[in-house]
Amino acid sequence: MDFSYHRAFDVPDDDAAFESAATRLLPDGESRVWNNALMELGGVACEGTPACDTAECPWRRWCHAYETGDFTAPDVPEQPDFEGSRRQFRGRVVGTLQQHGPLTLDDLGPRVRVDYAPDGTYGREWLRDLLEDLEADGLVAVEETDESVVTKLSPE
Repeated sequence: MDFSYHRAFDVPDDDAAFESAATRLLPDGESRVWNNALMELGGVACEGTPACDTAECPWRRWCHAYETGDFTAPDVPEQPDFEGSRRQFRGRVVGTLQQHGPLTLDDLGPRVRVDYAPDGTYGREWLRDLLEDLEADGLVAVEETDESVVTKLSPE
């Protein structure tokens, strides 16, 4: 659940309560726009340590947390670190292919990960798994021939 809903509207940390509140609070047909706006506001003013006054939060006069001074929030899972993450390596694959054009697995691997070893833990199998995800997302194309596997950016 988003900090903003919990803090601003005193919505309990419960999926059913959150869904009920969202149904009441968000205008019909506009829920996506309002939810995105509220999440943006949450990211600017209602983060882990709220910055209501310095961010000039426009909701201050209606906000339950601001009124009561209780800025506790439910435990929200944090996104894992980017450094060393799968997201980072996906980005490196795309960036490398943008810079160098089509590459075989063994030419791509060391450019994506310095400890790439074709038959190692971070080798061809690891790279193929990463490429499968990128291919499913329509970002890369993988072409297999008898001699090699070549990967390239998908046509736009």
